[in-house]
Amino acid sequence: MSCDNLHQQFLETFIQQEGLNDIFRRNATDYFNAYAHRLAQIAEASSRPIIVGLNGAQGSGKSTLSQYLSQMMPMQLGVDCHVLSVDDFYLSKAKRKRLAASVHPLLGIRGVPGTHDVPRLLDALAGFIDPGIQSVTVPIFDKLKDDRTKNVQRIQKSARPTVILFEGWCVGVPAQHQLALSVPASSFEFSNDNNGVWRSYVNERLGGDYVDVFKLLDRLSMLKPPCFEAVYDWRVDQEMRLVARRREDSSDTSIRGMSVRQVGEFVENFRRLTCHAIGVLPDLADETWELQADRLVLKERLRS
Repeated sequence: MSCDNLHQQFLETFIQQEGLNDIFRRNATDYFNAYAHRLAQIAEASSRPIIVGLNGAQGSGKSTLSQYLSQMMPMQLGVDCHVLSVDDFYLSKAKRKRLAASVHPLLGIRGVPGTHDVPRLLDALAGFIDPGIQSVTVPIFDKLKDDRTKNVQRIQKSARPTVILFEGWCVGVPAQHQLALSVPASSFEFSNDNNGVWRSYVNERLGGDYVDVFKLLDRLSMLKPPCFEAVYDWRVDQEMRLVARRREDSSDTSIRGMSVRQVGEFVENFRRLTCHAIGVLPDLADETWELQADRLVLKERLRS
């Protein structure tokens, strides 16, 4: 069987297992398979694992793409590919509660810069780069319980060329200029952060220790939404799929996630920086895939 046929067979199996549609098939065939080959070439030329940032708004498909690459690259290209999600490095609910009490109530909600365990994230990324470290341990966050679990994932390094995909909605996003913080970005901010304490704290963190994280990236890629309004629909779909999968895995039909209204309130926490990323990140990313509302890639932009 030819390499092209093997690639296609793997893609069809992945689509079936993940319950995906023709849109992912077209994106993978037209763009993502070539992306995998580019990353493989860079990894093969590197003396250490390369760290690739994958930015995408909530529900944009970055986790699905990461999962696809983590399975496809070892099997088809002979390159190890491990996924780290910024979501797994959220602070525990108890720590966010203390942060909410001491700084601003909105910091009790997971998501924005300032609600992650950045020192632990830095240790994990540095562990992949350090040749003296053979395995890296990362935490696991349960989104339905909104808390960090006691379980961890242990990633074993190998001698093969390796890609570390570091995916997250705020990965690679720079801090905003101070002037941009002077006016609320939405009615949500007007009602909940009219004095700017929350957004100023978030921006200060983004321009502080998160910069140290993003400096470790060898490459940055972006799944760019057409607008913030599309993110709401994507996040509703993501919540439904998350609950359905958890019910299927546990055979527990009583499992519940956020309601449509709760999802709408939740995504407002991400509006400011998501819109900021849409505006500035394409000029910083090595590749940007411009998505339609149905997540089909409309255009690929490569930085020369």
